Amino acid sequence: MSTTPINSTGSATDPTANQSVNPSAATLGNQNVFLQLLVAQLKYQDPTSPADGTQFVTQLAQFSDLSNTTQMASDLDTIKQTLATMAAVAAPKSTNS
Repeated sequence: MSTTPINSTGSATDPTANQSVNPSAATLGNQNVFLQLLVAQLKYQDPTSPADGTQFVTQLAQFSDLSNTTQMASDLDTIKQTLATMAAVAAPKSTNS
C-alpha cells in the first residue's frame, strides 16, 4: 500500500527511521499518522457522497486491535527478559571438582 501527501507542503519520511530510536515512540508516531489521515479523510471528503461511517468504525477497530497486539508483544518481551534474568541469577554456580 502506498500513500501520497495530502498537501504539497507535506514531506515523506522513511517509516522505519524512528523504529531504531524507541519502539514506543515509533508506535506513537504511527498512531498519530493514522489519526491525521483519518481526520484528513473526513475533512476532505466529497460532501455529496460522504464516506460510510461503518468503514471508519471498522478501520478504528482494526487499528485498535493492531495497537493492542503490539503492546501485548512488547509486554511478553519484557516478561521474557525478566524471566531470563531471574533464571541466570538463580542458576547454581558450577564448581570444579
